[in-house]
Amino acid sequence: MAELEKIIWISIILIIIISVKDKIKLALPILLVIAGLVFSITGLIPSIDMSPEMVFYVVLPPILFDAAWNTSIPDFKKEFFKISVLAIGLVFLTTTIIAIIVHAVIPGFSWPVAFVLGAIISPPEAVAATSITKTLPLPQKLITILEGESLLNDASALIAYKCAVIALSSGFFSFWDAGLQFISISLGGIVIGILIGLLFLKLYPYFNGNSSTETFAVVLLPFAAYSLAEHLGYSGVLAVVLLGMFLSWNSISLFTTESRMQMGHFWEVIIFILNGWVFLMLGMQLPYIISNISQKEIPVLILYGLLIFFVLVIIRLMVLLIFPVFTDKTLGKEGEFLTSSKKEYIILSWSGMRGVVSLAAALALPLTNNQQNIIEQRSTILFLSFIVIIFTLLIQGLTLPRLINMIKPSVPDKQKEKELNQTLLKRSIVFLKDRQPENIKIKSELKKMIEKLEKEDLLIIQNNNDSEWSPCTDWKKDYFKLELQLAEYQRKVLIEIYHKGQFTLEIIRKKESELDFWTTTIRHEIETIDHYSE
Repeated sequence: MAELEKIIWISIILIIIISVKDKIKLALPILLVIAGLVFSITGLIPSIDMSPEMVFYVVLPPILFDAAWNTSIPDFKKEFFKISVLAIGLVFLTTTIIAIIVHAVIPGFSWPVAFVLGAIISPPEAVAATSITKTLPLPQKLITILEGESLLNDASALIAYKCAVIALSSGFFSFWDAGLQFISISLGGIVIGILIGLLFLKLYPYFNGNSSTETFAVVLLPFAAYSLAEHLGYSGVLAVVLLGMFLSWNSISLFTTESRMQMGHFWEVIIFILNGWVFLMLGMQLPYIISNISQKEIPVLILYGLLIFFVLVIIRLMVLLIFPVFTDKTLGKEGEFLTSSKKEYIILSWSGMRGVVSLAAALALPLTNNQQNIIEQRSTILFLSFIVIIFTLLIQGLTLPRLINMIKPSVPDKQKEKELNQTLLKRSIVFLKDRQPENIKIKSELKKMIEKLEKEDLLIIQNNNDSEWSPCTDWKKDYFKLELQLAEYQRKVLIEIYHKGQFTLEIIRKKESELDFWTTTIRHEIETIDHYSE
C-alpha cells in the first residue's frame, strides 16, 4: 500500500509539473528529470525504486509498440541502411571503444566489467530526443532515422549487454559465440513478433467488431510478445517492434473506425503517462545510486562520467562523418555554408541522449558472479551510468532545441499533402459519377457533391505552384468558428436541462456524445485550415 501511495503522489506531482511546463519553457523530459533530481536531493518526496523488471516488462513494451505502430514502413525500408549503421554498427562500436577507454582509465575495471558499462550506455534513447524535438520543425527523413534508430538500438545494446554479463559472471568470453548468439537472439525475436501478429489476424474475426475487446487485445499484445520472447531467450525488443510494425501495416484495412479512434486516444494517454513517470522517477533514483558510493569517490567518478560523455559525442560525430547518412543532392543556395545535409547531420549528431533503458540495464546487473563472488564494481557502474545519462539529458537535451532553431533545417513544403488531396478528390469524383441512384433527391444531392469536389480540385490545380496555397478561405474558418460557438451553446443548454432533471441520464449522455463528436470534427477542420496557412 505504501508503494501505491507513492505512485499516487508522484502522479499528482507529474500533473502539476506538466501544467506549468509552458511557463518554464523547458522540454518536458528535461523538466521532469530536473524535478526528480531536486526531489531526491531535498527528500521532499519519497522516491520509488526503479526496478529493472518494471522498466523492461511494464514500461518498455508499450513505448516500443507505440513507436513501431507510428513508424512509416515505406520510409523505414528506404532508410534501413542508415538506420542499421546507427542502431547496430554504432552501438557495437560505441560499446567496444568505451570498454577500451574505461579499461585503460578506471582502476579495477576488467575487460568484462568494461564491456558491461559500454553496452549499458551505448544506445541513445530517441524517446527523449523525439519528446524534445516533436514541437520543432524537422525533416521527415530525419524523424524516420531517429525513430528507426530507437526501435533497433535497444535490441542490439541489450544483446551486447547480455553477452557481457555472461562473460562477467562466468569469466569466459568468445567473440564467435557472442556473434552467433546475437544472430539467434535477433532472429528469434523477429519470428516471435511476426507469429504473434499472424495469430492475432486469425483471431480477430472472433472479436465481432467490438472496439473495446479489440483495444484491450492490442494493449496486451506487446506485453505478451516481450514476455514470451524473453522467456524463450530471444529479443523481446525486436518481438515488440516487429509486432507493432506488422499490425500497423494491416491496421487501416483491419480495424474498424471506432477501434482505431479508441486505440488512438487510449495509447496517447498511456504513452504520455509512462514517459512522464519514467523521466521523473529517473531523476529520483539518485539516493539509491549513491548509497554504496564513498563520498570521496564521487568527484572522481563524476569526472570519469564527463569523460565518457565526451567520448560518446565524439564517436557519434565520427561515425556519421565516415558513413554519411545524408547526401547533398541539392546544395541549396549558392555560397550557403550550411546545406540541408549538413544541418541534418549536426542535429542527428547531437541527438544522442541516453535514458531509462540504460539505467534499467545497470540496475539489472547481478550482485554476484557464478562463483558467488560479489561484483565489486557494480555500484560504480550504476553511478557512472546515471551520471552519463544526466549529462546527455541536461547538456544535449537543453541545447538541442536551440540548435535546431539556430540552424533552421529545411522542412519540405506541403506539396506531397496537396498531391494526396488531389488524388483522393479525383478518385472520389470518378466513384460518385459511377453511382446511378434511382431516387431523384439522391441524384440531385449527388450532383451537388460532385460539383463541390470538382471546384476543390480546380482550386488545387490553380494554386498548385503557390507556396501559400490554402484549401480553405478565411470565410470558411469564420464559419467553423461560428459552428463551434453553436455547439458550445447547445452544450450549455444541455447542462441546464440535465440539472433540471427533465430527461434521463441515458438520453443526455447520448446527446452529449453527439456534441463531442461534432465539436471534435469542427476543431479538426479549424486545425487543418491553420496547418495549411502556416
